[in-house]
Amino acid sequence: MSVFFGKPEHAARLKDLGVNVYQEAEHDGSTMTSITDTGMLVIAGQEWTRSEVGANDGVVAWATFDECDMGLGCSGSNTQENLQQMTNLVEKIRAYGDGRPINANYSKGILGTWWASGTMDDFLAAVDFASVDNYAYTSPPVGDAFRASPAWPEGANPAVSAAYGWQVDRMRSFQATPGEKPNWLFVESARPYLGESNARTITPEQMEGAMWSGIIHEARGISIFQHNNDPAYGNYSLVDIPDDRRAKIKAALAGIQALAPVLNTQSYEWNAGAAGTDTMLKAKDGSAYLFAGIGLNGAPGSKTFTLPAGITGNQVEVVGEGRTIQVTEGKFTDSFANEYTHHIYKITI
Repeated sequence: MSVFFGKPEHAARLKDLGVNVYQEAEHDGSTMTSITDTGMLVIAGQEWTRSEVGANDGVVAWATFDECDMGLGCSGSNTQENLQQMTNLVEKIRAYGDGRPINANYSKGILGTWWASGTMDDFLAAVDFASVDNYAYTSPPVGDAFRASPAWPEGANPAVSAAYGWQVDRMRSFQATPGEKPNWLFVESARPYLGESNARTITPEQMEGAMWSGIIHEARGISIFQHNNDPAYGNYSLVDIPDDRRAKIKAALAGIQALAPVLNTQSYEWNAGAAGTDTMLKAKDGSAYLFAGIGLNGAPGSKTFTLPAGITGNQVEVVGEGRTIQVTEGKFTDSFANEYTHHIYKITI
């Protein structure tokens, strides 16, 4: 669970919220140890020198460019020159010989339109793990860009949580072995520096749904873009927010962190048969876990799920909700109130 370009002095408050990684950090004169001494980890950006990073065990990776697939961060005149700049920077960092993996953040190159045409597979292959940022809930132009993608399902609404899981699918589609290199997903926490008049601010409920959609589609990390220009909140929208909003975000992150031992296991291939949903199946310590959310072009309402053969439990525990559901002939039914609603089901194997 990372924050993008977090302010070093916020480390303790971000950790209390449930964030455990700085995906780059402001280079504001603070020391790297001012972050890592709190127990936070850091993916160091190029603003930080090798001497500032040193042998600090809390610095776990290096970052490269941000959105080089769109020609941002890097400065080539075309996608091939941008890719070459990315490759050159990666080679420079590899030469450090410190064993730290290398990260890049990408954006609209995953859409398969005019950005990074013919090179997105190479951009993803250039680094050890990558993230992607397209703020579908809050930016109508992002929605228009999604609709222009040949991979976008016809008629689907981009301003839903399922659009975030779709982005992870798009990243995996450019990998020779999908998921062999981890994919992370950006989710905004307010209004991410948007200038258009119809820009929106994400709600904590939408934010939670987007994060879980990404995880269900095999995201291995969630990156939070907290910078904000909604005057209702401060610039740092994980820190400068009212207590009630902060409590909701903290609860959402805690729910993810609590399931980390399960999420960090390999998924099983399984079609649970519930139309209009996205699901992920895992197993840990004698229990099966079925994660479910509404898919693109899916609708809220009642959904019936089929469990794999061999499940012995006759009741499903709905994790974190204090309720159970009866299993009948290997199936159970539950309701989804909103497009961002997600449920986690646990049952004895």
